[in-house]
Amino acid sequence: MAQEQKDVLLEGHDADGIQEYDNALPKWWLYGFYITMLLGVLYMFYYHVWDGGDWNVLWFGARGQVAEYSSEMSHVKTPLKPGARDFSSWQKKTDEASLKIGETIFQNKNLCFTCHRPDLGGLVGPNLTDDYWIHGGKFQDVLKSITTGYPEKGMLPYGNNNHLTDDELLDVASYVFSKHGTHPPNAKPVDPAREVLVEAGS
Repeated sequence: MAQEQKDVLLEGHDADGIQEYDNALPKWWLYGFYITMLLGVLYMFYYHVWDGGDWNVLWFGARGQVAEYSSEMSHVKTPLKPGARDFSSWQKKTDEASLKIGETIFQNKNLCFTCHRPDLGGLVGPNLTDDYWIHGGKFQDVLKSITTGYPEKGMLPYGNNNHLTDDELLDVASYVFSKHGTHPPNAKPVDPAREVLVEAGS
């Protein structure tokens, strides 16, 4: 009788001589499996579908995706934008060591020279040694221009997206200002449609 019972439970296949029986799973395992399925459905509905408003906070702090997003965004008072920094207190450097670092950044690290020429006389980009500027010629304007770039015109933030520390940013901007009035030969002509006369040494 026991052999007949075993034959009935056989699945009818084997792997390397190992036969598989169709034994019923333990009740506790089945009930546990069903409960986890139910909890999964409730979790999906509760956290990803239903937005119960303020009442929902009473349950595990859940408020629905929209409310959670709004709550997180409320902590951000002002949206962060590239280059949205206050440079008003920054002062340019004049010491030789800082200017040398700025020159290295301009000529090598961030490849600024590819558009402005090694002597800053302008190529694709404008001449950086004269008194005419497109986006403002004050020192703070130059800091902002370096930080944000102008991708629509081909200038990436920091020149080539190679992020600079605050000290490096100050060094390269100071280097640019140190070249003001050097009058490189064959400098790019002023574009009166875009460039405005500014006292660049400010």
